Amino acid sequence: MIPDLSNLIVLYCLVPLFAGLLSVALVNHQWPSRILGVISFATLFLGAVSTLCAIVPGQDILVSQMGGWAAPYGITLVFDSFSGMLIAAAAAVSLGAYIHSFSTLQPKVERRYFHPLIQMLIFGVNLSFLTGDLFNLFVAFEIMLMASYALLCLGASDQQLRHAYKYVLLNILASTVFLMGAGMVYGMLGTLNIADMARIVAEAQANGESLPVGFTAIGVLFLFVFGLKGAFFPLWFWLPDTYWTVPIAIGGLFGGLLTKVGVYTIARLFPLVFAQAPPIGVEASDMRVLIMALIAASAAFTMFLAVLGAVSQHHIRRILSIHVISQVGYMVFGIAVMTGQALAGCAFYMIQHMVVKCSLFLCCGLMEKHSGTDDLDKLGSLLKRDKWLGVLFFVAAMSLVGLPPLSGFFGKMVIIQSGWSAGLWWLAIIGLLTGALTLLSMLKIWSYGFWNPGPSPEAEPAAVVRSSNHFAYIGTVMLVTMALFLGFGAPVAYEAAFVAGEQLYNPTAYVEAVLGDGRLGDIAWSDTMDQPTVTPTENLALRTAP
Repeated sequence: MIPDLSNLIVLYCLVPLFAGLLSVALVNHQWPSRILGVISFATLFLGAVSTLCAIVPGQDILVSQMGGWAAPYGITLVFDSFSGMLIAAAAAVSLGAYIHSFSTLQPKVERRYFHPLIQMLIFGVNLSFLTGDLFNLFVAFEIMLMASYALLCLGASDQQLRHAYKYVLLNILASTVFLMGAGMVYGMLGTLNIADMARIVAEAQANGESLPVGFTAIGVLFLFVFGLKGAFFPLWFWLPDTYWTVPIAIGGLFGGLLTKVGVYTIARLFPLVFAQAPPIGVEASDMRVLIMALIAASAAFTMFLAVLGAVSQHHIRRILSIHVISQVGYMVFGIAVMTGQALAGCAFYMIQHMVVKCSLFLCCGLMEKHSGTDDLDKLGSLLKRDKWLGVLFFVAAMSLVGLPPLSGFFGKMVIIQSGWSAGLWWLAIIGLLTGALTLLSMLKIWSYGFWNPGPSPEAEPAAVVRSSNHFAYIGTVMLVTMALFLGFGAPVAYEAAFVAGEQLYNPTAYVEAVLGDGRLGDIAWSDTMDQPTVTPTENLALRTAP
């Protein structure tokens, strides 16, 4: 334990909260609002990275009990490798999209509470990643969703309002079901604390006792709720019609962040509680077998059907929006395998996808600045107009595809290897096919937009576009550089991901960090990591060897 840092983790919620409140007072003061926002997101990113550097080597978990009320009775915040990686990635994505918006967001839209809303969105996202109980997870979701509803309607164009109602209605439905499920969990287990729930399930498994009747059904209910928020098959239909309608910087932020909160919640809750691995010497429960089968089936359809939809589209925004779904399928694949190794791959893939997907949306915004449209039939010759934009898009696109040694390769490789080793060879093959179709759709954008001779652009001359969009280029370059780091520096990032995977699979560290040492007695789980944690340089070579 690192007590001093434990007392500071609440700052990941308080910084965006107070920045949002201060931004309300600065509405219509453009540059003070912008400077405050940049300071807020940069502080969150640097704080999360430095905290990860402190806890990963010792595999520590930071816990803060609000008001001194010990778990399971008080409000618990938990900062471990998994939540820390996501907070750092969320801050980086927010900073890149935020700086990009200085050039691409219309002034009248920016004045409409854009700055407070984006801070409140990040407040809800960070609280979702940190909270240690179901009720505050519900509260965090609502904060995040309320901000996203307002951001979705900023600008109030016809197409935004036409599609926003679907997003709002479905999320209200999901939130209602979530609250009902949380109430039923409390009625069955007498607690909403995630660590306490994990302890009860572990003790029941170790003692051969049955869980309350209906507990499996609640697990499936939560899979529906969080699957809808994460855009899993068959609950994804709200996403393609909403993300493409918003201003491009907001679209990049949504594409990078929002679905990951749903994926995070499933990756956090199900290995710990609803599909907890059996302790050594115990057979897997029927609940775990059922839920893993449902998640595996959802992963297959999410990956493959979504990428087919993306290939068929002819507008860049729609292609990128639908690709969010197909790439979520890889994360669901990692959860379906549910070994420490696969969960580590899922954690790494989540952060790299947040960065890469947002950077592709930001590149799309610059392509629109040059051409005045995202319609592939009306694009062309962009490589002649701006070769550096072509480089940025190509690096981000190939990172999404997973071309080695870029970041997507390392995330997909570990997930597919783990799935193949676990007997899910059919899912691994679908993953490879999805990767091939992703390459096809990215090359389609590249060839139509950058290579092919196109019609004369209706926008301003290239030099004028470049000089008037400095901030858009800065935000894009920041995220593409980070995507490159996640590829060439994958061993460093994977060090945190492997710790996250091990802590997600084996509940001992999480439960004892929150509830106290010795709460699980002699209950132990097998090690599903291929290799012990060693130095970063050795790690990747050992763990990715075929």
